[in-house]
Amino acid sequence: MNKLTVVAFGASLLAMSFVSAVASEANGTITSLDTNAATMTLDSGETFVLPSPLVAASLRIGQKVKVTYGESSDGTLTALELSPDTM
Repeated sequence: MNKLTVVAFGASLLAMSFVSAVASEANGTITSLDTNAATMTLDSGETFVLPSPLVAASLRIGQKVKVTYGESSDGTLTALELSPDTM
């Protein structure tokens, strides 16, 4: 099973906490990873909270990804789904 698909399961539990009912998408290259905080930053400067440190550990700097995310009322961006960006 692709490790990135784990995001969809874990993130679905977090989705109920979002004020925004519409998910957004971002494409980019990972420029920073923090496995302790379970976050990643794209070349756009956007930082996303990942559902678990295991997901963060499966990613690598320089990897191109497509992120489907939700934004909480405090502005935190949480990845709901990750997939390789083939464009």
